[in-house]
Amino acid sequence: MNINIKDVISFGDNYNDIEMIKHSGMGIAVENAVHEVKMLADDITAKNTEDGVAKALDKYIK
Repeated sequence: MNINIKDVISFGDNYNDIEMIKHSGMGIAVENAVHEVKMLADDITAKNTEDGVAKALDKYIK
């Protein structure tokens, strides 16, 4: 699809998401993510059980 990784928003909550969060254009952690993911994220949204991904998409995608 020829999409530059810097044009990608990623969402994460656990250790397996660290590389994705680091290399995306914008990395977003959910509120209940492990501390290490939250420290690397560009933003923190609501918990995954509280529609955190949908809330972040609404905030950043217009």
